[in-house]
Amino acid sequence: MEGHALGTPSTLYDQRTPLGSLVSYPQRCNAWGDGRYRGNCDGRLFLQLVQHYQPRCIADPMLGSGTTRDVIAGLNREKNAGIRYWGGDLRLGFNLLTDDLPGSFDLVWIHPPYWDIIRYSNDLSDLSTFENYVEFRAALRVCLQRCFASLNPGGRLAILIGDVRRNGKYTPLVRDVLNLESELGQLRAIIIKAQHQCRSDGTQYSRLEDPRILHEYCVVFKRREEAELTRDGR
Repeated sequence: MEGHALGTPSTLYDQRTPLGSLVSYPQRCNAWGDGRYRGNCDGRLFLQLVQHYQPRCIADPMLGSGTTRDVIAGLNREKNAGIRYWGGDLRLGFNLLTDDLPGSFDLVWIHPPYWDIIRYSNDLSDLSTFENYVEFRAALRVCLQRCFASLNPGGRLAILIGDVRRNGKYTPLVRDVLNLESELGQLRAIIIKAQHQCRSDGTQYSRLEDPRILHEYCVVFKRREEAELTRDGR
């Protein structure tokens, strides 16, 4: 991991900005993952979540270009964090539609495809290949249920998701994620993440009828502690 305009690898982990419900990173940080990979996101939101919640074991079942893997490797190397990490991906032989996560975790981060806005492969288990939104939504639900099932009591599931507009129709993916609260634990946070430097930024939208989508959401659910469940009689 090389140094860059935002700082050296070690100083990146010293920047402890308090995490709020709105985040924006206008200047992209290329310290983690591969920025050339379609759908790759800046690792600073994930880093802030880890610094805020301080999980001891973390999983990412849709690893993509490896952003979360690199963030944790850096924390373990630079800060001796001792975080246990597992990452899987369809390209690596792990299929979240059919496979359980290998173990239990304090934090599961997932950055699924935003339906078919970017097509990542031709694999029929790839959520970006679903042409029918109802089928995509059902598949996403299965994936999120598997993530939740792997959480330790008190663990958190963080989902980075964005809405889609196609041919004027707005499809609020975040709404359908929020509607799964009864299956994914207690809703604890909705973080709005501003989008910068998207490929569509260079496109002219002179006759766009509605505002462009310039944000994503990070939705955080918590698996309740055993004591809470006992206290509530569940």
